[in-house]
Amino acid sequence: MKRERMVFLTMFFILVILIACSKQDDFPVLKGSYLGQEPPGMMPEIFAPGIISTEEKYELNSVFSQKGDEFYYEISTTTQEEKKKGIYFWIIMISKMKNSVWTKPEIAPFSGKYSTMDMSFSPDGNRLYFCSDRPNPWDPSSRTHIWYVDRLDNGWSEPEILGPPIYSPECEQGQPTFTREGTMYFRQNPHGNFDLYYSGYENGKYSEPVILEEAVNTPYEEGKPFIAPDESCLLFIRYGMPASIDGGRGLYISFKREDGSWTLAKNTNIYGSLPKFTPDGKYFFFSRGGDIYWVDAKIIDDLKPKELK
Repeated sequence: MKRERMVFLTMFFILVILIACSKQDDFPVLKGSYLGQEPPGMMPEIFAPGIISTEEKYELNSVFSQKGDEFYYEISTTTQEEKKKGIYFWIIMISKMKNSVWTKPEIAPFSGKYSTMDMSFSPDGNRLYFCSDRPNPWDPSSRTHIWYVDRLDNGWSEPEILGPPIYSPECEQGQPTFTREGTMYFRQNPHGNFDLYYSGYENGKYSEPVILEEAVNTPYEEGKPFIAPDESCLLFIRYGMPASIDGGRGLYISFKREDGSWTLAKNTNIYGSLPKFTPDGKYFFFSRGGDIYWVDAKIIDDLKPKELK
């Protein structure tokens, strides 16, 4: 009964969103890269204020396609009452560049019925991964797992769950991010505490997940990772760390040494979540307080230890 009520409320809010979108006849004409927005400098700025980042909705986690002609982001349909109970529902929105003009955002075809979030493109851009608690034939418990859709000539395929060895019915997996070579970094909780793992990709298959070393993982929970395409650095957030220890919660970063080891993760002093580089590497996106922010990617380069520069 509780799940049926959740589905009903979700469909109601989706209907409200669709009606609101249909009334946005004044949606601005947006041309050019990054929805035609003026690029930021070294100070973070809200991305597309009043257009993508709005006061009416809670937006986060932005992803551009490799060609830069598609923009994906998430909105929440969760009420204040549901937030107090720890219930959240996420919908993926999409805007496309058609005839040099960006379209009004609409719900992605694979999103809406079930909560979908934390998306990330495969290195070739032909597969979009995301997290969802939708039912699957192996796990009826509604745990969050990694799903994907494949690009078709006319849109996207039906969602499929990412199987073993990544999938495990005993725990949750989520928040995938990929290197240029296809290695996937993600988080899971096989031992009760969320940590970050990686899995290599070869001959169309993923290898057994390997937990990252203590320079990254701690007794606190780590999540929302982003791995640089060249695997040079890893960004993530850390939950539950007191402010007296390295500044507490915030975006952390670790750099990979030539020997394959990772530097001790340090707080970037950037308060936010869901870090992302744009495909061209010029800008750094993250989410904060229900809005999407962006900043010049040089802000991350400046954090690199001297011995690695």
